[in-house]
Amino acid sequence: MPRAARQVLAGVPHHIVLRGNNRRRLFSYPRDYLLFIGLMCAARARSEARVHALCLMPNHVHVLATPCHKGALGTFVKRVAQRYAQVRNKRYGTTGKLFEQRYYSKPMKSEGQLAIATAYVDLNPVRAHLVDDGNDYDWSTHRIHSGVPGERSNLEGLWSPSDWYLRLGPGPETRAAAYRAWISECRLRDDWDEIRKDPSSPKGGAPTRPNRSRAAG
Repeated sequence: MPRAARQVLAGVPHHIVLRGNNRRRLFSYPRDYLLFIGLMCAARARSEARVHALCLMPNHVHVLATPCHKGALGTFVKRVAQRYAQVRNKRYGTTGKLFEQRYYSKPMKSEGQLAIATAYVDLNPVRAHLVDDGNDYDWSTHRIHSGVPGERSNLEGLWSPSDWYLRLGPGPETRAAAYRAWISECRLRDDWDEIRKDPSSPKGGAPTRPNRSRAAG
């Protein structure tokens, strides 16, 4: 049976997941994470894609990115994954596929869905019990969204705020405070069905602050 055609919408954020082949480990040391981030920075400009959220887990990667045109998404993922697999295999003397053949991607068709997906990406290390607080994880955008100072592992050079995040407040401090409140609610709620299906449209228009009734739909 032929695979279903991938749906790519230009100018729309997409949730992308790359997994290690047969759950193969993708990152072993800090230099591996830094290499992947560096490759994403280079590919982002060349592929015309904006990265809004990122989490590098030991054996998989979550990205929220907006392609400027339909072909940008596949080009972006291919440039990063292909080059990273080549360097890692050479670095550690391994062979074979590093990533699963087909990556997951889904367009975020509402701001409510994007709000849920952003929290899901940033909270992945917490849900996997790698850390108790997302701000303690070096390889995600949780700190950037939350406005927490400290080492961010070159992620600030990669990150581009989504329109949803920019509408959380008039300035960086108010946006960060609103995001922290949203993350706290998501942790208590721990219900992620909205990232697997399109939620109903948020009542009252696009959300301007993160609360359940407006951000989650």
